[in-house]
Amino acid sequence: MIICPRCSLTHQIGEEFCRKCGSFLLTDEEEYFLKVERMEAQLICPVCQDLYQKGNYCKKCGSVLRQETESQKTNRQPLETKWIKNCSKEWLRLLKEKNELEICLKNLEAQRNRISNDEFTLLSVRYQERLKELLPLHQDIEAELESVRRRATEEIDLLEKEIKPIQKRIEELQFINKQAGITRDDFLKEKQEVNRSLQTRVRNLKKWRQFLSLLPREMRKGLGPQGFKEYLSQPLTLLFITIFIILLGTGGYFSHQWYSQSNRLIAKEIVTPASTPSSSRRPQTALADQEIEKIKSLFETVKQANLQQNIDLFMTCFSRDFTNREKKRLEALKTWSQFSYLHLSYDLKKKMISGDTADIRLEWLIKSSEKVGGKPEESRIVFETVLKKENGSWKIREIKPVS
Repeated sequence: MIICPRCSLTHQIGEEFCRKCGSFLLTDEEEYFLKVERMEAQLICPVCQDLYQKGNYCKKCGSVLRQETESQKTNRQPLETKWIKNCSKEWLRLLKEKNELEICLKNLEAQRNRISNDEFTLLSVRYQERLKELLPLHQDIEAELESVRRRATEEIDLLEKEIKPIQKRIEELQFINKQAGITRDDFLKEKQEVNRSLQTRVRNLKKWRQFLSLLPREMRKGLGPQGFKEYLSQPLTLLFITIFIILLGTGGYFSHQWYSQSNRLIAKEIVTPASTPSSSRRPQTALADQEIEKIKSLFETVKQANLQQNIDLFMTCFSRDFTNREKKRLEALKTWSQFSYLHLSYDLKKKMISGDTADIRLEWLIKSSEKVGGKPEESRIVFETVLKKENGSWKIREIKPVS
C-alpha cells in the first residue's frame, strides 16, 4: 500500500505523488518509521544516554531524567545502537560481579572453621548485601535486552518473509521484460517501485540484525545452538560464494557443506587421452595445449560476462545439455541487480581432456560487494567442472563446488 504522509490518503502502486496535496508518497514501512521519528519527546539519561518513556530517575546510574532534545531525536538511530551496547556491557559486568560474589560466599562457607567468626560475618554480610543490590538491577537490564532480542527476532522473521515475494516479483519482471511482454516505461516504473520496497526492507533487516549482534552471547541462546550463527552472523563472503555458484549453474541443489575447504592448494595435472608412442607425443601435446587455450577462453568469457553483467554473453558459456538454462538466466539477472563483481580471476588446477569431454578443476578468486551500501569482500572457491565441445567450442555442461 502507498500512503501520503501528510493527509494519510492511500494510493495505487506505481503512483509517486499524492493526488490531493502533491506530497511524495511512502510505502507502509516508510510511513511506520516516519511515525516513529515523530514520536513525542522521550526522557533521556544525561549520563548513560538511555531512553525512557516514563519515570524520574535512570535505572542504571540514578541520574535525573531529562526531556530529549531535537538534536538527540535526530541522532536517535545511532543512539539505539549505543544503548544496546551500553546495556550489554553493563549486563556482562554485573553478571561477572555476581558470579564472583557467589564464588566468594561459597568459599567462605567452606573455610568457615578456619577463620574468625567476626571476619566471616563481616565479609558474608557485605557480599550478601551487594548481591541483593545487584540482582534486581541485573534482572531489569536483562529484561530490556530480552525485549530487544524478542522484537528483533520477530522483525527479522517478518522482513524475510516479506522479501521473498518481492524477489520473486523482480524475477518475474525481468522475465517479462526479456520476452518483450511489457513496455519500457511500465517496466521502469514497476522496477523502481519494487526496488524501493525491497531496499526499505533490506535496510530494516540489516538494522535488526545489527541489534541482535550487539547482545551478549549468553542472550543469543534463544535462537538455538546454530540458529544465531546461520540466521544472523553468516559471513558475506559465504553469501558471495553462494551467488557465484548460482551464476555458474549449481543453483540451490548444493548445500553449504561444499564450501568449507575451497581454498586448499591442488597440484596441477594434465591427462592426455591415451598413451602414445614417443614419436607422436609432441603433436598430441600441442593439440592438448590448443584445447586448454580454448577452455581458458571459455572461462574468460564467464569472467567478462559477470563483470559486464551481459546476460547474452553469459548464456553462451553453457551447453545445450545444461539443466535449467532459463532458470540460470533469471538467477543471473536477479543476482546482478543486487551485487557487483569488482574483480574475478581463475586458475586451472587440473585438466583432463578426453575427446569431446573435459573435466576441469578450477579455482576462482572473487571480489564483490552489495550494490546498496555493501563493502568489498574477497573469497576463493574451487569447482569441478564438466565441459562438452559443441561446434568446435567448449561449453559448461555440469559444475559443482569441491567438498
